[in-house]
Amino acid sequence: MEKTPATGDFCWTELATPNLKAAKQFYGDAFGWKFTEHKIDDKTYTMIKNGDQEFGGIWEITKDQSDVPPHWMSYILVADLKQSIEKVKKLGASIKVPLTKVSDMGQFAVISDPTGAHIALWESLQSC
Repeated sequence: MEKTPATGDFCWTELATPNLKAAKQFYGDAFGWKFTEHKIDDKTYTMIKNGDQEFGGIWEITKDQSDVPPHWMSYILVADLKQSIEKVKKLGASIKVPLTKVSDMGQFAVISDPTGAHIALWESLQSC
């Protein structure tokens, strides 16, 4: 049975890579993952599926984003992104990517915690 994430749970994981084709080949061969491409705004986003469940995505780092290293990012579900951003700032976090809307699906921000680790916060704008 699929568990719906609760506020405070990790709810998504995402790969940023400069070589989408190679990443899909590697993870598909290594773990049997399947991939589907979706147009979101003016970009293509690749959904990752294991069995019947989508659990993550992949976006391709473009040549003009050469300062972005390849990485995996985890997302934590929050009920109110603006309120969560203010709370984590008071607790010593810094904002690396400000509140960013993703079509009508949701919005996110990337923070750096007081130890320097990066994590993303996600507020869904659609009911699960």
